[in-house]
Amino acid sequence: MWKKIKAIFQKLKALLRLKLNEVNFINKTEKPVLINLNANDICNSKCTMCNIWKNKQDKEISYDDLKIIFSDPFYSEITGVGITGGEPTLRNDLVDLYKACIDFLPKLKYLSIITNCIKVDEVKQQLHAVNKLCKEHNINFSVMVSLDGYAEMHDKIRGREGNFKTAIEVINYVKHDLKIPISFGATISKENVWEIDELLDFAKANNIYGRFRVAEFIKRLYNEDREEVIRNFTADESYHLALFFEKLKITYETNKTYKRTYSSIQNILLGGKRITGCPYHKKGININAKGELAYCAPKSKTIGNGIEIASSVIYKSNLEEKKRIILNECDDCIHDYHSEITYTEQVEVYKDKFQKKFLKLHNENKVLKLSSFLRTPKLPKNKYSILIVGWYGTETVGDKAILGSIVEAYKQKYGDSLNVIIGSLYPFITHQTIKELQIEATVVNTSNLEFIRYSKTCDEVIMGGGPLMDLNELYVPLLSFTIAKKYNRKRTVYGCGLGPINHDKYKSAIHKILKLSNEIKLRDKKSQAYASKHFNVPNTEMIGDPAKSYLKRFSKSTPLKQEKVLSLYLRDWEYLYARGNMSETEFVSVKKEFEDALANLIKKKAEAFKVDKIVFNHMHNFVLGGDDRDFSRRFIKTYFSEDSRVGYQKKLSTVDSIVESMQQSELNICMRFHSVLFAETLKTNFLALDYTLGGKIAAYISENSESKNLLTINQLIKDYSEGIVG
Repeated sequence: MWKKIKAIFQKLKALLRLKLNEVNFINKTEKPVLINLNANDICNSKCTMCNIWKNKQDKEISYDDLKIIFSDPFYSEITGVGITGGEPTLRNDLVDLYKACIDFLPKLKYLSIITNCIKVDEVKQQLHAVNKLCKEHNINFSVMVSLDGYAEMHDKIRGREGNFKTAIEVINYVKHDLKIPISFGATISKENVWEIDELLDFAKANNIYGRFRVAEFIKRLYNEDREEVIRNFTADESYHLALFFEKLKITYETNKTYKRTYSSIQNILLGGKRITGCPYHKKGININAKGELAYCAPKSKTIGNGIEIASSVIYKSNLEEKKRIILNECDDCIHDYHSEITYTEQVEVYKDKFQKKFLKLHNENKVLKLSSFLRTPKLPKNKYSILIVGWYGTETVGDKAILGSIVEAYKQKYGDSLNVIIGSLYPFITHQTIKELQIEATVVNTSNLEFIRYSKTCDEVIMGGGPLMDLNELYVPLLSFTIAKKYNRKRTVYGCGLGPINHDKYKSAIHKILKLSNEIKLRDKKSQAYASKHFNVPNTEMIGDPAKSYLKRFSKSTPLKQEKVLSLYLRDWEYLYARGNMSETEFVSVKKEFEDALANLIKKKAEAFKVDKIVFNHMHNFVLGGDDRDFSRRFIKTYFSEDSRVGYQKKLSTVDSIVESMQQSELNICMRFHSVLFAETLKTNFLALDYTLGGKIAAYISENSESKNLLTINQLIKDYSEGIVG
């Protein structure tokens, strides 16, 4: 008991310290602990988002200049200095700047550099010399290499042919020869927004660590006129980047501080404010190549020359500029300055942790008790309010069609008196979905208690489409239905399938959801049979997949002219769908055989139909559930790198875009379940690959199409081994 009280007290003290620190954001007595030092103001790159390369060589700060600047006690607490440019390695005396930092900053612990690596031999020599100096003085030294895209894309951004090759050469030199920390810094602009995933693929494949940032207007880069490429994203591009940064947080970045920065970048991209702090509020100072000081690199004007006037005097005499930056510039600054967690962020962390304690499977009793204390949201009077839950916030194109169908069905019943609320695991994704579908709806977060509040109040709660299967997120419909029952709200399962179900905890949760339901409308006969046999729930209705009815609108439209295209709708095959049929070890081997056979099938069908293009299209664009674009890039690189006919759709997939691509192609090879449903419903020429091993795809074909359209994985592998085209 006392331990818990003490822990709570310590948390409150920590929060109070953070709060006081934020309130007192300008302090005349504070001293910086880090310096951003510009070695020069010239560069041998011609970056599209920077104008430094247009400058001519001017005054460059020297060892003696730094001796004068650092003699001010203002710098007595400095622990780290990052040396940037321009391009710092253009200076033959670069090592002298590092020596000055070591000689005159008594608390120095680490030094770093950012380089473009264009003059590869000179860069290596400079890094070797600086590293040797740092080792002699027991100072940590790290290197960051600028890398803005994969291969030719980086060279295009940097305006230097062959720069990608030299950058990788320097990375390998630092990693294997110098054996010191090495990373890359990638800047995302209008030029590389749709290609940045390829750089991430390369980094993962080669075990190279890097950080990603969005190009910002930065005073020291003189790039105020580069609005054509800086922060000029379309709504789709901003959304795509929000997906990309989520992928970084889930699959690549492990540092919590950098993850918070990525969340802040996402928030700004989607129209919000910066949610992280900035080290330059209190802990940093910028010194340019002339010795001039600025409170920060992006937004501060120069406030005086530290060679001529003591930095402490300059710093204290210009605090109105600092106040202006903090009040007027910081909220919209997307630059990737990383800082310690702020009071506001920490409060949100505690709130999130508290709420997640309740949002678990089989936690209904605790949530029932809590629900009485939750504020009831205000809903429009004289309207029928529905809360649709499911796996929204991770939706595929098929899920989008399902949502459109459900809303249409309820619109037909309730007309303008319908009020739609959608529960979403990632609300920014569902906001994009309702925009594409032109649906008016409120989106609420199912990763916190917000959806429980609406479960109390809405007239009906709907588990809308998608499979009831082995997912921890089953807590969403389970808790929502539990609360809805307590407050006498209708509960409906609408168009769902059942399975795969392999674990008792999920089976139990699904059983509870079905028992709590007033109406159960399932998407296929196999799910009906499963519900009756395993859950003793015989009174279900089979309505088919809701997406099918949504697609009827397209069958009435004028058919599109077919092109000589083979269209593919593939996904990465996961062990989840093979469990029970083979071991994980066996699966790895069979998956390789399957992909070999699949590549062969594509090549043979392309020859048979004499197509001009082979296009990989995508039913899913989000990392959770597998971004199909990630699979396509890997698959193309493995099997089709030399085939000029092959390409993939980099941009976002919508119901409309998938329908159009299917209707125009000679043949659609489908793997995602809803790609099969789309292709069959639209009456296209298609092949369905049953990666579910007799599950939902086989069930759908048996009920809706001909067996000739179905190709099992085992049959595909067998045909390939025997030289037969499927």
